[in-house]
Amino acid sequence: MRIGLLGRAAALLVACGCSPAVAEPPIAAAPTAQREAGASEEPTVTKPAAPPVSPPAAPVSPPVSPPAAPAASPAAAPLGPPPPALAARDVSPPDDVTTGDECPARVDGLPAGEHVGDHRLQRGTVIVVMKAARQLMLYRAGELVVCERAALGFAPRGHKERQGDGRTPEGWYRTSDKPWSSFANAIAIHYPNRRDAEAGFAARTITRKQRDLIVAADRARKLPPQTTGLGGAVLIHGGGSNSDWTLGCVALEDEDLLGLRAALGGSMRADLLVLP
Repeated sequence: MRIGLLGRAAALLVACGCSPAVAEPPIAAAPTAQREAGASEEPTVTKPAAPPVSPPAAPVSPPVSPPAAPAASPAAAPLGPPPPALAARDVSPPDDVTTGDECPARVDGLPAGEHVGDHRLQRGTVIVVMKAARQLMLYRAGELVVCERAALGFAPRGHKERQGDGRTPEGWYRTSDKPWSSFANAIAIHYPNRRDAEAGFAARTITRKQRDLIVAADRARKLPPQTTGLGGAVLIHGGGSNSDWTLGCVALEDEDLLGLRAALGGSMRADLLVLP
């Protein structure tokens, strides 16, 4: 019965146009700008950000170690004694050298010897070499004019007796100019003399003919033969006087040699006395 009443009420309402309000479906929102632009309606998927790309790292070279120090070589064994030819060489003044700057002011002050009283010391110009003192002096009329330090042969003790012995001759000689020499401004010593020739012949170092030629040159005051077994080409030259280094010559400092030549003058001729 209740249902019938309700049906009749509904019919009555329809007849007067008063239908009950029916809730309308909600109006869809306006399409987004993305949809208006025709963008895909698929849900947006956010991709993970790519990791930053770093430039490739430069290849790393292995650390370079400094070169190892060379292994120390074992100490060299001490050298044996020098050969005989070098063992005789004495480049430093021997113990008996009394070198100094003072030279005898007069020939009277020279060491005693057979030269004492020789008239050649008192007249003209004479060169005196004192081997033990390593000094060369020039006297004029007995008075000192030049005094210089001198160097001798590499075996300075004793008188020269043969070619290559390294000794500087002793005794009386003469000098003259030596314009052709490997040593500039050299002065020639007239070695060997008559005494050397006689001793060399007696020792069979030279022949009789060589002895006679040397004696003749000595008497004529000329340069004797220079290529016999007695040796030759003994000079007063430059090159230094700090040690005994020559083959038998007398060596001065270059400037001292020039001073000696200036004092001699002319042809460099003078008497020469070489004392032990």
